[in-house]
Amino acid sequence: MSTTTATFRDVIPDTRSLVTWAAVLNAEFILILGYVVNTSQPATDPFLLLFPFIWLNVAGLVVLRVRPELTSRRRTLGSAVVALGYLLVLGYVGGVYGTGGQGTGLRLVTQAPPGFSPTVVFSGATLSVVLIPWKIAGYLALSYLVFVTAVDASGGAVGGIVGLFSCVSCVLPIIASILGGFVGVGATLSQAALSQSYGLSTVVFITSVGLLYGVHRFDVTLVGRLRTLVDRP
Repeated sequence: MSTTTATFRDVIPDTRSLVTWAAVLNAEFILILGYVVNTSQPATDPFLLLFPFIWLNVAGLVVLRVRPELTSRRRTLGSAVVALGYLLVLGYVGGVYGTGGQGTGLRLVTQAPPGFSPTVVFSGATLSVVLIPWKIAGYLALSYLVFVTAVDASGGAVGGIVGLFSCVSCVLPIIASILGGFVGVGATLSQAALSQSYGLSTVVFITSVGLLYGVHRFDVTLVGRLRTLVDRP
């Protein structure tokens, strides 16, 4: 398990990171502005324009900051299988892919806000796939964190117990996706319902990433509590 003691310095980004993220945020603002100015009937809800970049930026932070401690090939492969299974379940309940389709083939959707566009849509006779950038990035980030958590949790007898927080943070996105599906039932969907569904998903996503990162970085799990009690003189 990768554990550290949190210090004030850990939460202060260095100058290079500040400059990099300033450039990223500036580029995202330009993309949004370009979309609004150059689209005849653009989406104007600020949340719908901004939340895809929350997912994309958080996913980028996960990839840049989280590194698993790979100690054996067997543990790595086992953890990868767990993460892949999680990704498949999350993708299915999240609407990334499903069974059945209208048979319209492959198309690329570009007339949408940044983060939604470009979306790859495939509809076959038995399979349908919708690849939305913000959703794919978020689901991949969550699956990567599950992989890292599985690597950490698979070492030692106590470490083999699944941590309480890691369980919650793995299941939360799946539950939110299912609830979002219920919200979206019907041929027409109001803007308010869309915003509510996306808002719920975003809150759950950020919460899950934070909990899974805490599991990896600070061992804030039931496992960590047990380890503290065992090691206490």
